[in-house]
Formats: sequence, C-alpha cells, structure tokens
Amino acid sequence: MKLSFAMLFVSDVNLLILDEPTNYLDIPSVEALEKLLVEYEGTLIFTSHDKTFVDRVANEMMYIEGAKIKTYCT
Repeated sequence: MKLSFAMLFVSDVNLLILDEPTNYLDIPSVEALEKLLVEYEGTLIFTSHDKTFVDRVANEMMYIEGAKIKTYCT
C-alpha cells in the first residue's frame, strides 16, 4: 500500500480517487498520507470512515441522496 501511494505521488496524475485510503496503515503512515494529500495540487476524491482523517484532509464533503449529489454542511 505504501509503495502504491509513493508511486502515485511521483507520477504526473492530477486526479486521485481513493477508497478508504487509511485502511491497513499505521498511525505514522496515516499522518504522512494526510500531509501529502493536503499538499497535493490535483483533485482528490475519497471515501473514508476515519473522521479525523476526513477533517484534516477534506475541504468539501458530499454525499449521495436518491440520485443526487449534495454538499454536506457542517
């Protein structure tokens, strides 16, 4: 998993879609991933049940209700 993330961040992609990116990572790895994603200049779409991770990385949250995408307001 760590190697996959490292390969992504040195490539020239500008869109990352991640499904539960913190699964199987230890705390130092999650913290390093958070730092990389916050500094990432491309578009990031991810799902996560890790509230702390979401709070630290996301600047907008959305959800699907019915057949519509809605913005989550905190």
